Amino acid sequence: MSHTSINRKFREVACSNIFLFALLVAALSGSLSAVLHWMDARYPFIQKHMPESVVFSAFVTFASLVAAFRTSNALNRYTDAAMYLHRLTAAWFDATSTLMSFCRVAKAPPEEVEQFKQVLIRLISLLNALCLEFLESGGHRDDGSFGRSDGFRFQLLGSEDLNTDLCSQLLMSNNKVEFVFQMVQHLIVDAQASNVLSISAPILTRSHQELGTGIFCYHEAKKIACVPLPTAYVMITGAILTVQAFYMPFVIATLVKTPFSAFLYTFGGTFLLWFMNRVADLLDNPFRKEAHTLDAASVQEELNEQLLQ
Repeated sequence: MSHTSINRKFREVACSNIFLFALLVAALSGSLSAVLHWMDARYPFIQKHMPESVVFSAFVTFASLVAAFRTSNALNRYTDAAMYLHRLTAAWFDATSTLMSFCRVAKAPPEEVEQFKQVLIRLISLLNALCLEFLESGGHRDDGSFGRSDGFRFQLLGSEDLNTDLCSQLLMSNNKVEFVFQMVQHLIVDAQASNVLSISAPILTRSHQELGTGIFCYHEAKKIACVPLPTAYVMITGAILTVQAFYMPFVIATLVKTPFSAFLYTFGGTFLLWFMNRVADLLDNPFRKEAHTLDAASVQEELNEQLLQ
C-alpha cells in the first residue's frame, strides 16, 4: 500500500464521525477529571465517597473485556464479509468463463453465439452490481431509484443496452438479484436448446454449479449485511462505557498529582474504549460505504475488466 493511500485512509478515519465522537466523549471525560482534581486539591471530598481501588480495577477490566469481545465479533464479521465478497465475484467469473469456453464448439450460427456472449456478460455484470448494492444498503435499497440515470451505484457493462422490458420487470420485482439470476439460467437453457451451447449436459452442469455457488455466497453475505448484533447487547455495551466515562474521572483525579495528568490519563483510556466500540458498531455491516473498509466499487470494476478479456 502506497504512502498516498495510507494518508488518504488516515484522513478518512480522522474526519469520520466515529473518531470525532470518541474524541468528544474523551475530551469531556478528561476535562471532568481535571476539574475534579483541582476541586479536590482545595476541598477534599472525593476520597470520602470513593470505593476501594480494587473495585475500579475490576470495573475497568470488565469494560475492557466487553469492548474487546465487541471488537473481536466485528472483526470476524469483516473477515467473513471480505471472503464472501471475493468468492461471489470469483463464482460469477468462473461460470462466465466456462460458458465462453463451451461456445467454441457451438453448432449455431456465429451471430447467435456472439449475441449469447454479449447478453451473458451484461447480465453477469448487472447481477453482481445488484448483489453489491443490496449488501451495501443492508437490504434497505430504495427500489424507486432504479431506472434513472443514477439508479446504479456501481459500474455496469452495456447498461445502455438494457431494453425497456427488462428495466420494467426489474423495477417491479421485489427480489432483483434472484430475478436476474433466473434470467441468466433461462439464457443458458435457451442457448442449449438453440445449439449455441452444444456441449453435453453433464459437462454443462458445471456452469450451473458455479452460478449456484455465487448465489449461495450472496445469501451468506446477506446474513452479515442484514442481521446486526442483538440490540440488547449493543445497549448494555453503551451503558457500561457511559458509566466508565463518568466513573473514571473521579478515580483518576485521586491518583495523579496535576490536573493535566488527570486529563491526559482519563482522555487516553476513555478514547480507546469508545473508539474501539464505535468502530465495532460501524463494522456491523462491513459492506456499507461509511465503514471505509471493503471497496465494493473496485471489486465490481475488477469483475467488469475480467469479463471483457
